[in-house]
Amino acid sequence: MTAVVGAPASVETTQGAGEPEPHATAPHAETDERAPRVFLVAGEASGDSHAAELVRALRELEPRVRCESLGGPLLAAAGAPSPMDFVAHATMGLFPVLKKLPFFTRMLRETTERLERDPPDVLVPVDYPGFNLRLARRARALGIPVCYYVSPQVWAWAPWRVGKIARSVDHMMCLFPFERAFYERHGVPVTHVGHPIFDALRAEKRVAGFRDEVGAAPADPIVALLPGSRGHEVAENLRPMLEAAAAIRAREPQARFIVPCANAGLRPIIEGCVAASGVDALVLDGQAREVARRARVALVTSGTATLELLFHEVPMVVLYRASELKWSLARRFLLHVKWISLVNILADRDVVRELVGGTWTAGEVAEHALELLRDGRARKKMLARLHDLKKEVALQGASKRAAEVVLSVAKTPGTAGRSPANPRGKA
Repeated sequence: MTAVVGAPASVETTQGAGEPEPHATAPHAETDERAPRVFLVAGEASGDSHAAELVRALRELEPRVRCESLGGPLLAAAGAPSPMDFVAHATMGLFPVLKKLPFFTRMLRETTERLERDPPDVLVPVDYPGFNLRLARRARALGIPVCYYVSPQVWAWAPWRVGKIARSVDHMMCLFPFERAFYERHGVPVTHVGHPIFDALRAEKRVAGFRDEVGAAPADPIVALLPGSRGHEVAENLRPMLEAAAAIRAREPQARFIVPCANAGLRPIIEGCVAASGVDALVLDGQAREVARRARVALVTSGTATLELLFHEVPMVVLYRASELKWSLARRFLLHVKWISLVNILADRDVVRELVGGTWTAGEVAEHALELLRDGRARKKMLARLHDLKKEVALQGASKRAAEVVLSVAKTPGTAGRSPANPRGKA
């Protein structure tokens, strides 16, 4: 595992192979009085949130900065106006994307034309690689520096795509330390800025009276069921979670099961699964982070939810249901990491139990969960590992570090096609 060098507030910038060492440039070392202009692009809700925090950090460091965007309501509210709510058109899956292909093609063309007419000092694509890498390549061809925020998961799925990133991106700002090592190996300039979710979790206030609201006595253990944020994930994973919950309830009658809905559209699917299971599980609109904060143990699909559980140091069992054929093909041809959960990937070891594919049973899930629910060696061991990992990876100030990199690129003329100046003057 790649360690983060320096104090948590530091920024590490790695130059591509054979690149000249840049001169140090402080974020406020401005000789040109013109306000820097930043154009951000976010195509889904999480990217809109991260980009909005980045805009706020940019304004704190450089109040004169001018931000524009193609994004969603959070970016617009943060002061980066967008001509439309691009996030509202977020699409997943092959056939839904093909159906909306004319729309995305038009938006790519119109945004490229806008960048050509009135080029910003830097383009900041945020995640959403299907659209953003295409736009990044066009912007770079126009001489606009590209500072990409939130690395596409090329280190896990189809790593040969890193060549496309190298041709499209001047600087990658990644969330995890192992991503920095990946881009270093491929000669892509990179800065590990940390994950903004940890700052958001630190800022959240504890909700008073939550246990009363969900009908849990002070001594009742809360078991969080977190089946994902997409319809197909919920449909595949919630049913075995509920079967496991029934087995847990039989041996721990005081356990309280809570299923937060990631969005309103998932509620009918979740309520249907709960009703069919016969398990007394409470379905909540949102409040996933409050549920994670209060849970004694969680059953969770892989994804960002595992980072929230890590932050709150909640023991977990990670599940992902897939047919054996699909899982075998993914393992053989696409997936290039040993684990699927970010917790294990970050630790580079088995910290949490993963049950993936089509052969695991609800009984196995229940046994692992009961071990973690009760005081004992398994719970103590996982708690200690989660605590140590949190100290290592839950850095503060991710948005500020990202803003420093963006401003460094924006204020350095002619950075398109080469690495930017180190924003803190560190080699």
